[in-house]
Amino acid sequence: MRKSTAISAVAIAAALFLSAAAPRAHAYDFNHPMREQKDLPPQMIKSLEDHLSDEAGPYFDEQDKRKADKETYIDLQQKFEYLPTYGPHHQITVSAKLGGVEYDPNKPGSSKGAATGTLKYLVFTYALHGNKWVEVAKPKWETQNLGAAAGRQMTGNIARGDKREAAQQKAAQAHAAAAAAAAAAQKVANHGD
Repeated sequence: MRKSTAISAVAIAAALFLSAAAPRAHAYDFNHPMREQKDLPPQMIKSLEDHLSDEAGPYFDEQDKRKADKETYIDLQQKFEYLPTYGPHHQITVSAKLGGVEYDPNKPGSSKGAATGTLKYLVFTYALHGNKWVEVAKPKWETQNLGAAAGRQMTGNIARGDKREAAQQKAAQAHAAAAAAAAAAQKVANHGD
């Protein structure tokens, strides 16, 4: 029985390994099977990021104010995720998500407070008209509730990161102090010659 279980496990592992090495199929728009979905070119992403950074600024400011006021806030990440869709006549519409974890700064656990177990995403929708990005819909919040257990795990992860950062700072300070002491000793030794 053990031998057949081991052989089955090896066969599954080999199948997974070989499937990962195989070339991936291209993604297709099934509504328009002749049109392949494509990522945005780098220059379009750059122009959209420039536009979105201006639009997202007030949302970052709002969350910083909420954190300072000890209210539940979202730790928004500084990176957008993009989902481009291609319509008729080569029209490009992009949903750009900016997300983060919700924290309650009044509860202990980490430097950010305690995670509530909720992820929130701010979704911006824009279409490209000529060379200009035009807002299709007002930004809206989407919520994903992962539960209290996930919140505890997120808080624990941040707390471990806080401890690691404190240890690195302490080591850097000790290294700087040792370097300063060595430099001072070298200076004294040079004056003694």
